[in-house]
Amino acid sequence: MAGAAFVRLLKSKEYHSLIAQNRAELGLICQAAVNEFFRKEKIDIVFLAAAKVGVILANSTYPARFIYENLAIQSNIIHAACESGLHRPLFPGSSRISPRQCPHNP
Repeated sequence: MAGAAFVRLLKSKEYHSLIAQNRAELGLICQAAVNEFFRKEKIDIVFLAAAKVGVILANSTYPARFIYENLAIQSNIIHAACESGLHRPLFPGSSRISPRQCPHNP
């Protein structure tokens, strides 16, 4: 949802060279796949809006899975961005990407 909103906003501001990948096109929990994607594409800016999200029941039933996959996604993208010379990816985050019991700073 957040990624689609970023794409709509950027298109409305007349940015046309956007690269958006869905889960089927790029497995973000695989560091090798993320590294290859960054090597292949010429990326200037990264908006990190990808995350494993779910309804409250799924998040509370599988909290370790949610936090593990989200940490992997974040780490892989941040690492690949830094390796390719992008040192400040935009990462808006969400309270839905971590277990409910984790404290959230406003």
